[in-house]
Amino acid sequence: MIPGISDNTTAALQASLQGLDTRASAIKNNIANVETPGYQSQVVSFEDSLRSALADGNPDAATSSLSSSTAPTRQNGNNVSIDNEMTDLTQTELKQQLAVSALNAKYRLLRTAITGN
Repeated sequence: MIPGISDNTTAALQASLQGLDTRASAIKNNIANVETPGYQSQVVSFEDSLRSALADGNPDAATSSLSSSTAPTRQNGNNVSIDNEMTDLTQTELKQQLAVSALNAKYRLLRTAITGN
């Protein structure tokens, strides 16, 4: 959070972006290992933590957790579903774009308040 500029909404959007960035990285790693024998896909969760942190009034306390997927494995022990990963990556990227747009709107409002333009 940027003191004097940020509020809980801005901090929540920034925490969301951090969680989404972590998720995007995990998904890309899963895709890169789609044929690696024994590889278990990774899943990132942060929404519940963010919700709880927001309820406590401290969005900066939100954390991301990384866990192995419990999806069924193929014969080689790998459980990456390229179709699911591509869908998840698209959803994650769209959520990132939405959060960035919301942050940009907040900063435009702030700029307008400061400059009058």
